[in-house]
Amino acid sequence: MGNKAESVPRSLEGYSVLVTRPEEQAGPLIAEIEKRGGQVVFAPMIVIRPRRDDPKARSLIGRLGEFHSVIFVSKNAVDVGLELMRAQHQSLDHCQVYAVGVGTASRLREQGIAQVHTPHGEFTSEGLLKLPGLSSHQIDGENVLIVRGAGGREPLAQTLAHRGAHVEYCEVYERTMPTEPLSKQLKACDVAVPDVGIITSPEALTNLAEKIDQEGLDLLYDVPLLVVGGRTAQQVERLGFTTPPVIVDNPGDHSIVDALERWVVDEQ
Repeated sequence: MGNKAESVPRSLEGYSVLVTRPEEQAGPLIAEIEKRGGQVVFAPMIVIRPRRDDPKARSLIGRLGEFHSVIFVSKNAVDVGLELMRAQHQSLDHCQVYAVGVGTASRLREQGIAQVHTPHGEFTSEGLLKLPGLSSHQIDGENVLIVRGAGGREPLAQTLAHRGAHVEYCEVYERTMPTEPLSKQLKACDVAVPDVGIITSPEALTNLAEKIDQEGLDLLYDVPLLVVGGRTAQQVERLGFTTPPVIVDNPGDHSIVDALERWVVDEQ
């Protein structure tokens, strides 16, 4: 009698998949692809560096009790933000907690934050802004803290401020370009050109294009890309990639792998 692992269809057998997620976030996605028979070429296009000693972040967390709502924009924001909060004996019990995406919300719940508000179907800042708790009626005059990486997008804070909220950023990590050559990762996997690539953020896409240019890997511009979100998809052609992207709206691992399987079926 076969075990459960043997019953998983090896739907990605024979396909090499470039995974560009940061190392801290990539494990479950890599495991799911490999479980289905795919060969993973793991080349993170973003390196996450926590800012545990940043004076401004520490000061804001020390004032956590002043905030009506706290918004986490990523899993990294949750991991580093909660670490800093616990180090200063701060709690989120008094406030409304929001997460931009389902992965971020899941990470908060894993960390013991039971009540998390997240968008329904549109896992973006724009989707978050449609929630009733962030309407002008609810947040006019309230203090809102956005926990994020350094240099993130501005529209979320701008819209909340327009609705009357007093918004501050708590930037708890920074994203940098990886120093590891992409060509080295390809060689280690004995893959010249992956069959498909997975891109989960505009910054990862930009860094991939820069790596391709720096290392003279022009054939990678022809690799089909599966991208999360319309904003990332808009950059694909502009950066020189030749194949229209496959767009995934939900950034969850299962949604990405399901889309990958559909792409394989379409290619056959």
